Amino acid sequence: MKWWLGTISCVTLFSIIMIFGYEKMFFMFHGVKIEASMVQSVDSPLTIVSGKAEKAIYLSLNGREIFIDKKGNFSESIAVLPGFSVITLSAEDKFGKTAEKKFEMVKEESVPAVALAATSN
Repeated sequence: MKWWLGTISCVTLFSIIMIFGYEKMFFMFHGVKIEASMVQSVDSPLTIVSGKAEKAIYLSLNGREIFIDKKGNFSESIAVLPGFSVITLSAEDKFGKTAEKKFEMVKEESVPAVALAATSN
């Protein structure tokens, strides 16, 4: 009886430690996540890309680094030329995991931009 009680106690303690460790290390397994949106006003040639990149330490917009606050929020203006454009957001966390989100859009000379698709890898 003592042996069973000791074995069950050890297994239970080991299970609790493993579950606690997994919950604390969960962020390492899932990496960075990007949530972004684009807004363009009718009277301005600039498009504002804003959103949140959780757990990111590096964020770039079309290859150019943009700044994020401690909570992961960002907002950046970009000029979009008439025609087909692809806007790419790339993020990296402190463990080297990356995420990417692409916006494909068509802008005509006389009308505001229309987003066709937003994809993420």
